[in-house]
Amino acid sequence: MLFLPADLWMKSDDGSSGTLGDLAVRGGWTAACRAVGALLGVPVSRYVVFDEADLSAFLALFPSFDVSVSDGVAGADPTAPGGAELRIGAGQRTLTPREMQVFLCGTSRAIRAERDRQAFEAIVRGQPVADQSFQRGVRAVAEGLETNLSPRRCAELWAGIARAPETASAVLPSREVVEGGSVRRLPVVTETEQVVASIVRGAEPLTPARVAVAVFNGNGVRLSASRAAGYLRARGFRVSATANAEAFSYATSYIVVLTAEAKAWMLREALPEAAEVVSPEEFAHHYEALRGQVPQGTDLMFVVGAGMEFGG
Repeated sequence: MLFLPADLWMKSDDGSSGTLGDLAVRGGWTAACRAVGALLGVPVSRYVVFDEADLSAFLALFPSFDVSVSDGVAGADPTAPGGAELRIGAGQRTLTPREMQVFLCGTSRAIRAERDRQAFEAIVRGQPVADQSFQRGVRAVAEGLETNLSPRRCAELWAGIARAPETASAVLPSREVVEGGSVRRLPVVTETEQVVASIVRGAEPLTPARVAVAVFNGNGVRLSASRAAGYLRARGFRVSATANAEAFSYATSYIVVLTAEAKAWMLREALPEAAEVVSPEEFAHHYEALRGQVPQGTDLMFVVGAGMEFGG
C-alpha cells in the first residue's frame, strides 16, 4: 500500500499539470490513476473513493484503533452538535471510531498521507475479518462508494488485505519547492523508485545509469553541451549525444520525455538550476528540428538554456 499526498504535483495525459486532487476533479479518478501509474511505473487501473460519510460508516464497524500520534490533531467531532472540537494528544492512543475520523481528517503538522498510512495499519490489525456482521457491514459501505469495482469485489479486496500475513505500506517520498511564487509538493524520484521496488516485488529501482540523455546547447555559450554532459556523467547518467540546438535563443532549459517521465524528474533533481519537463508534443517545433540528432534508445532530450551553468 503506497500512500500519496493529495497535494502531490502531477502531470496528466493531456500534458496539463496540477495536484493529484486537481487531476481527479478535472478528469476523474480514472485519469488520476493513469497519472499515478505513469509516475510510479506501475499500472494503476482501479480506484475506491471514500467521502466523509463513507469513512464514518466504515470506521463505525470497528470497536477501537491503536495508533501512535506523532503530534496533536484537532478537528470537528463528527457526532457532536454545533461543530464541537475534538482534540487528540500526541503519544500511543486507543481511538474510538469518531476519534479516528478526526485523526484522519483534522488539522495537524504531520502530512495527511502519513496519517492515512498509520490509520490503515491500525485498521488492518484490528478488524474482525471472520465476523459475518462485519463482512455484511463492509459490503453495505461498498455499495455507496465511488469506485470502478463491484461491492462484492470491494469486500473481497479488503478481506484479502486483512488476511495477508504481511502488508507493506509506505508514504511516497516528496518535498516542497517554491516555483513561480507558489509552493508545490514534488516526488523525490530516486527514493520513490526504491520504495516502489521494495513494495512491488521484482521491480528494478531507477538509477541514473538507466537514463540515457541527449544534450543540446540552446544558449550559445561555448562548450555548454560538453560541460553539461560531463556534469551528468559524473552523476552516473549515460549521455547518448551532444550537439548544438537549432537555435541559441532558449531562455529556459528543457527536458523532453521520450520514454518514462520518472527519468525526467530524476534528471531534473540532479541539475544545478531549474528546467521545464515537457513532452515531444508540447515541444513540437523544436523537437522536430532536433529529433534527427537523437540516437535510438535515448530516454531524454536535455536542451541547456540561458542561466544553466555547470562550471569549468
